[in-house]
Amino acid sequence: MAISDTMINMGPPGSAEYALQMTRQQQENGDEFTEITSLHWAIAKPSIEGVVDHIRTRLTQFVAEVRATMPAGQQNPDPNQIDSAAQQALNISGGDNSIFNISAPHAKADRGGTASANVNESAPATPQPWWHRTSVIWTAVAALATIAGVIVTVIVAK
Repeated sequence: MAISDTMINMGPPGSAEYALQMTRQQQENGDEFTEITSLHWAIAKPSIEGVVDHIRTRLTQFVAEVRATMPAGQQNPDPNQIDSAAQQALNISGGDNSIFNISAPHAKADRGGTASANVNESAPATPQPWWHRTSVIWTAVAALATIAGVIVTVIVAK
């Protein structure tokens, strides 16, 4: 991961192998002087800072909600107070201010007790026909080749 003043470059898992494979493919196609040196996503720092700021704000709201539900003199919140605060503070809204409801199994236990939450296992996925898997693979290869083409164009243009 490389960090500049305005961008953070993050390589996907296996990006070195992808770059090597794309270099070989370009060289096999007659572009013997082409070498792809890196493959990465460039993410603007303000985007990352916005996400982290949003998380910090939500956690601050959660702590404030927990404190608001606790009566004076109570040291630690009980599970019901935590649950109530989570319902209030952790509602998530999208870019158009629509509310996302996240439902997940949860369990509460008093001090010294135990709690567990389980999710029903889904049925095994039906196998896809061979042509479906192949089309997904070739789509991914085409996307990577397009990215490589853009990178090569930028390198050659310099």
